[in-house]
Amino acid sequence: MNEQLATDLLRRYSSGESSEAEKQLIDAWYQELISTGDLSWSEEEKEYVQKNMEANLLQSIEAGEAMSHAPVRRLRGRTWWTAAAVLIIVSGTGYYLINKQRAASKIAKTDVLVNDVAPGTNKAVLTLADGTSIDLDDAANGMIAKQDNAEVLKPEEGQLVYTPNDSRNGEGPLSWNTLATPRSGQYQLALPDGTKVWLNAESSIHYPITFRGNERKVQITGEVYFEVAHNKKMPFIVDILPTKGGAAGGRVEVLGTHFNVNAYNDESAIKTTLLEGKVKVMNGRPVRKESAENDQAAILQPGEQAVIPAGSEKTKPSRNNRIQVRKTDVDDVVAWKNGLFHFENADVSTVMRQLARWYDVEVVYQGASVKNDPLFVEISRNTRLSDVLKILEESGSAKFNIQGKKVIVK
Repeated sequence: MNEQLATDLLRRYSSGESSEAEKQLIDAWYQELISTGDLSWSEEEKEYVQKNMEANLLQSIEAGEAMSHAPVRRLRGRTWWTAAAVLIIVSGTGYYLINKQRAASKIAKTDVLVNDVAPGTNKAVLTLADGTSIDLDDAANGMIAKQDNAEVLKPEEGQLVYTPNDSRNGEGPLSWNTLATPRSGQYQLALPDGTKVWLNAESSIHYPITFRGNERKVQITGEVYFEVAHNKKMPFIVDILPTKGGAAGGRVEVLGTHFNVNAYNDESAIKTTLLEGKVKVMNGRPVRKESAENDQAAILQPGEQAVIPAGSEKTKPSRNNRIQVRKTDVDDVVAWKNGLFHFENADVSTVMRQLARWYDVEVVYQGASVKNDPLFVEISRNTRLSDVLKILEESGSAKFNIQGKKVIVK
């Protein structure tokens, strides 16, 4: 694809004149950009486009449209191509690619955000049954512990696997481990039954070293995604601990399925989203028999989300605090597990809560109010914070400034 063809394609797309096939091409192009920071153009074509962008920028500077002292420099390798991601913003009607020269001028005029913050990484702390803590970020790959009849392995960075080393069922009380991620951390876990678990930042899971009896039970906080190994004789139980925000916690019962639980303390509700299979979500903790007044339950089908609102721990069941079931965009919900920020009709405060956890920063709001215009943004979680904030600024909802470990929202 040469530069002229690409320009014509983008122009038709932004004006709504492109065909369905062209729209699919642009969408695929965009997805490749956000996932790899690169595009399938030859080096010669990239160099040609780069020269044209720089020429346009020089013209803008001479015309007074950019800062009079803004330096114009060659952008080598992937740097300039990554910067091109700022050219892509999203509107309510779909992906909208803004004019390259106008965007280049805006980039030139944007103040550099000092004290930039790197994205989160794979890091977590494992607490063994005897209370010993292991910082998995520092632990070497391989076997890191033995717990009863299971070996605890770290096969590679960001992963923890429990492997039973014999076939004994075991007797006596269960031994429990806890895996917890800090702010700006994430981790993957494979439980002894083969269930796969993903922990988002500032999350934890408390689980037995082996599963025995007639159920498999774990406890979680924060945000956790599950791919549960099927076992009809041993249902998988997720106890959701109560949040500081007032939600009473809850329970999810499954046989084998894929689902996500979001139970952060700073969110207004606990949300369980089903991707595959079937789950029963129950409100309150501990859970009594279903006939009890406070034991509300909902059966979810794929694509549905159960919402347990804050305040349900202190109030009697009502229209305002009972479990609410709604359809939802599952891609939006599990984007974090796939390495993306995906904001679909999200307000600024919702976006900033996610950024605060992933980059381990404090968010401070200045001014009378921040416009809560809906944001439609998708970007890799491997992006540095300053670049994420620059893209958000394109929406016009707010201005951002990084001061140490604080993000000032104006």
